[in-house]
Amino acid sequence: MSIKMNKILVIGFGLLVSLLLQCEQVHAVEYTVGDEKGWSPSADLSHWTEGKKFKAGDVLVFKYTDPNLYVVAISNEDSYVHCDLYAGGMDRYRSGNDHVVLKKGINYFIPAGGSYCEKGMKIAVDAE
Repeated sequence: MSIKMNKILVIGFGLLVSLLLQCEQVHAVEYTVGDEKGWSPSADLSHWTEGKKFKAGDVLVFKYTDPNLYVVAISNEDSYVHCDLYAGGMDRYRSGNDHVVLKKGINYFIPAGGSYCEKGMKIAVDAE
């Protein structure tokens, strides 16, 4: 191999190592909403987000057994505050083991059914 070829290989290898060192690994974090109580009226959801740093791409897992408590992602704060499923409902999740990827900004979630939302069973998650 010529000296010129060796220099090219060394420079190429150096650039590759430099790029690899600059790459930041991003791993989504998975959070079970309500922790061990899940998505239920007995979970303290009003404080559940405290102390957590959410990022766009993180995953919220909504676990529930009551089919009337399915999850609705709300598109705006007003609908969230007033528990209005119909004015601001974006997506509905009904599996009982729903995995929702957070978008950048505030993500609003309320339950469908009963008066649970009015009693405080809802969350707003701000993702960086």
